Amino acid sequence: MEERCLDAEELKLLSRLFAYPEAPPAAADMAQIGAEWGKGLDNGAFRALQAEYVRLFINALPEVPCPPYGSVYLEGTLMGESTVRLKNLYARYGCQTDEMADHIAVELEFLALLAAMKAEAPVLEDYRFVLNHLHRWTPAFLAKVEEHDRLGFYGAVSRYAQKVLGAAR
Repeated sequence: MEERCLDAEELKLLSRLFAYPEAPPAAADMAQIGAEWGKGLDNGAFRALQAEYVRLFINALPEVPCPPYGSVYLEGTLMGESTVRLKNLYARYGCQTDEMADHIAVELEFLALLAAMKAEAPVLEDYRFVLNHLHRWTPAFLAKVEEHDRLGFYGAVSRYAQKVLGAAR
């Protein structure tokens, strides 16, 4: 029986939306996730989105409310053993990243790559490994994003991610 993989385009969309926003989100992306936030997005609103990304995921006092790294949830530290395992897996496929390997956007992008490949071993085994890794830590991460998001945008992204990733359970 052939295993159905998650939709690679949905995974790429989530990866884009969980990465630092270098440009305003595309209207098509917003429509796909059902986000009302950002209609008629001006420069001030876009800067607010960037600031919210930094506050949620990079730098806030007394601590970052939503660290986007799996090892924080699984091992209580950055660059844990799970991060190294993912980095080594990416390298086997010729993939490199400037971001840590267990950043939500990086994992989703790599899962999209695997989902787009023919679902045969060893690709299918690697797909299952990454998906299982995401399932182990993203519920806590996505709940934190919904709890702490002040703009509504990342809460909408989180709800869409729950729907997409939940389809593979």
